Amino acid sequence: MMVNKRKAIPKSIRMTIYQKCDGHCAYCGCSLEYKDMQIDHVIPLNGWSEQGTDTVDNMLPACRSCNHYKSRSTLEGFRKMVEAMPDTLMRDSTTYKNAVRFGLVIPNKKPVVFYFEENN
Repeated sequence: MMVNKRKAIPKSIRMTIYQKCDGHCAYCGCSLEYKDMQIDHVIPLNGWSEQGTDTVDNMLPACRSCNHYKSRSTLEGFRKMVEAMPDTLMRDSTTYKNAVRFGLVIPNKKPVVFYFEENN
């Protein structure tokens, strides 16, 4: 059984992290209420790796969706996952395929630039 050894982040540090992106998710840029913010470790904290650190420099504010989807991925790994979404949808979603066929959706392949990269 794996035990979660993460410590609670003090409110003052949570506020510092929240303010890094002026109340937005560091990845998708959606507006975040302070109470809904999740804290993402840019370099993931993995039980088997000492790479990620529990420091403010390694933390960004994230919405639940981005934090869940990124999970323990690196920043570049997450970027590749997001960039692959159109292909994944085309392969796996009949609804998406039909929306493309009827011109309701136009697949857009472009490099992913995260909100914090453009706005900080």
